[in-house]
Amino acid sequence: MMDALPYQFLALAGFFVTLAVFWALRPVAAKVGLVDQPGGRKQHEGAIPLIGGLVIISVFFVLGLVAQLHQAINFLPLMGGVLFLLTVGVLDDKVHVQPWVRFVIQISISCYIVIFCGAEIENLGNLLGFGDIELGYIAKPFSVTCLVLLMNAINMMDGLDGLAGGFMMIVLGWLMMIYAQHNANFHALSVLLLLAPLAAFLFLNMRHPLREKASVFLGDAGSLSLGLLVGFFAISAAKGQGVEFILPPVAIIWLVGVPVLDAFSLFFVRLKKGGHPFEADRLHLHYKLVDRGLTPKQATYALLALTFVFCAVGYFGSAWGVPEYIMTYSWTLILAGYTAYNLKHD
Repeated sequence: MMDALPYQFLALAGFFVTLAVFWALRPVAAKVGLVDQPGGRKQHEGAIPLIGGLVIISVFFVLGLVAQLHQAINFLPLMGGVLFLLTVGVLDDKVHVQPWVRFVIQISISCYIVIFCGAEIENLGNLLGFGDIELGYIAKPFSVTCLVLLMNAINMMDGLDGLAGGFMMIVLGWLMMIYAQHNANFHALSVLLLLAPLAAFLFLNMRHPLREKASVFLGDAGSLSLGLLVGFFAISAAKGQGVEFILPPVAIIWLVGVPVLDAFSLFFVRLKKGGHPFEADRLHLHYKLVDRGLTPKQATYALLALTFVFCAVGYFGSAWGVPEYIMTYSWTLILAGYTAYNLKHD
């Protein structure tokens, strides 16, 4: 393995390499039709290349090989699953794969990640206040469900410039810090190498003083495959043996809480309306903020600030010894309140 300082230089190099690759591939994406056209819910201007995920994952894979991550974590099996999901996502972005096919593939890849990469939650901790909840034989199905839910929640969050990518940047940043504090250095450095190309993408995707609109999108390929990586690193932090966690599972629920709360709530709202629970619409929180007068930039930064607050609650609640069941019931109360509001007003 490389030393920490060369790792940092490798991450910096990865940032600039990613920018260069984006610059080189944008005209190629336009030529082959791998672009997102405006219309319907999509209110951007012009055709935007859907190569964000393709470039981020590819650069991360190369950086991981250079850094020899396979000597420390299940890097090659992990990337095998991620690259397969990425390939399916690129096909979906280009020719639109049937939703049920996508869903079956997501479940299959999640099963693979849980079984062969060790992304399995065995113990939920003292989630309800009655002692530790050992999952036993349902640990694997539960972990697969968590991965599929998170992937799709992040995918549904990808509606404003910089929102999904910014969310993953914040969550991964907290996870990297948590890993480093608990001397899980290989995982911390792995997350660092993922953050480098993700940061380069956000420079081109997020609205900021140097850029008024996105010039590249994640695409379904990016939001799903990156969501899978976020899920892997999150579960790895919450993977307990007995009561030994890097971070209690309830804290992870807070870290990824914003899109998961929105997805859970809209599931019930859509059922009430008689629609499909996973259909695309403008009922998501980010669209509501825009429809109520915020600019897309303001809505994005508001939700990223909320994400940061949720992550802080998860981290400091755990660090300060707040009982896990208090954190569980608090999160559940927010979910119930948000769902009740949506059911009443939509």
